[in-house]
Amino acid sequence: MCAAGQFRDIVSTVKKYPQTEQVDWDRGREGYLDLPQKPVYAPIAKPAQKPQGKEPLIAISTEERLGSLIAAGGMIWGAYAATVHFAGIFSFELVPPGPIEVCALGILVWLHAKWRRSTKIN
Repeated sequence: MCAAGQFRDIVSTVKKYPQTEQVDWDRGREGYLDLPQKPVYAPIAKPAQKPQGKEPLIAISTEERLGSLIAAGGMIWGAYAATVHFAGIFSFELVPPGPIEVCALGILVWLHAKWRRSTKIN
């Protein structure tokens, strides 16, 4: 007796739902209505003034790169520590706590730079 023979089914095609049968299937959708569109004119806004204050310590792009490098260094250190302490696999102690914190610090620095970029006023 073969187990593969028990799981055979007949495959058939499924009837598609023709949307043309229902006349007003798209009437409630805004993008499909044939209404004349008026041009939208936005009022001319004054550019936002930069707040007068202290200049940042480092540039945003430098902070992004620094955070990425710190996180990469933590990952490299973690891979090295995991290969050196390979016998710790059996006791579930793969990586000492140092590399994980360095990687987390790098991610936080990178996220802070992304937050600065998103709130930056041109």
